[in-house]
Amino acid sequence: MSGLWTPSGMHDPDDANGGDGHAPAEEPPPEPTAEEIAALRELHARLVATPVVDVLANHALGIWQLALVHLGVVTPPDEQGRPPTPDLAAAGLAVDALAALVEGLGSRLGEQEPVLRDALAQAQMLYVQVAEQSRTDT
Repeated sequence: MSGLWTPSGMHDPDDANGGDGHAPAEEPPPEPTAEEIAALRELHARLVATPVVDVLANHALGIWQLALVHLGVVTPPDEQGRPPTPDLAAAGLAVDALAALVEGLGSRLGEQEPVLRDALAQAQMLYVQVAEQSRTDT
């Protein structure tokens, strides 16, 4: 039999099955308890009751915070008092993701739009400042 491509490389299904073509027996997952089911139902009800724009704005602000962390502007100094080294690639990805969300949805964000546009502008400005500072430090 030929191999199967997976993200981790080629995989021969017969190798995983002990060479006999049969998968090893797996135990079925345990059934959820009544308490777990009730908690999931409550979580689902709360999510359905929350306006989608509020959930999106919350996630957008999380992406904004992620950008600031990778820019090193909200990360405390290390044990020796040195500021963190910015990760411009990671910060740039977060800023671009925020831009895609804010610019892609625009006015559909309702009253959240101005706040998110301000957060985006701030993140973009900080990215430029940190990138320029990183170039002068090297």
